[in-house]
Amino acid sequence: MFKILLVDDEPIIKIGVRKLLEGTDYIIAGTASNGSEALLFLETNSVDIILTDLKMPVMDGIELIRQLPVSYTHLTLPT
Repeated sequence: MFKILLVDDEPIIKIGVRKLLEGTDYIIAGTASNGSEALLFLETNSVDIILTDLKMPVMDGIELIRQLPVSYTHLTLPT
């Protein structure tokens, strides 16, 4: 099983992605509505994949991606 953190401010997207993943080896370990919430989630939870929207309030997906190596040095990002 691969654990996914789903980051999106649109509830319908979260519902749709969850339905798409039913019956696969992927599970939604958690959701967040913006990058700040995602960073808080990651402080206490481990995931294999972060699936993020780019345009969100508070902290967008691009800034979230920038913050990951700073806040979570154990993560490796693809190059």
